[in-house]
Amino acid sequence: MKITLIGFMGSGKTTTGKKLAEKLNVPFIDIDKEIEKNLSLSIPEIFKEFGETFFRKKEIETFKTITTNFNSAVISSGGGMPAFGNNMKILKENSVTIYLQTDFETLWNRIKNDPNRPLVKLGRDSVKKLFEKRKPFYEMADIIVDTTGKTPAEITETIEKKLKKIHKT
Repeated sequence: MKITLIGFMGSGKTTTGKKLAEKLNVPFIDIDKEIEKNLSLSIPEIFKEFGETFFRKKEIETFKTITTNFNSAVISSGGGMPAFGNNMKILKENSVTIYLQTDFETLWNRIKNDPNRPLVKLGRDSVKKLFEKRKPFYEMADIIVDTTGKTPAEITETIEKKLKKIHKT
């Protein structure tokens, strides 16, 4: 099974993804890290040098490569990936999508001082508008997990339970 975690920056896709992959005994693949490795540049450098559209195209190319090369994996998508082009459709066709639903205040407090998040430089109001714009795409996920007040271990446990329900039907 291929599982793709989606959600806004700071929602815990990487942290939860690593725990979930370990529990399911499958590889964990972070799309952002794969792109950085393949281009030998950081995400901020890629945005600065090539722009966001280039980066978004690399995200879906990388996702397609991963889903072609792995029978099972937990994949962490970039925060904007589901909202670009027809990516959400592609994600859902090739994996079980799980939205890590997190309120904006929690997200903002996690990301506001992170220099590796180029969009944070736009400021709180702009980031909140971006969050609101992306939310309808996230809500198309196969599974929605409310992460409010939960530890990564609790979130992982909730995901496992929801995945079992899907496979029983």
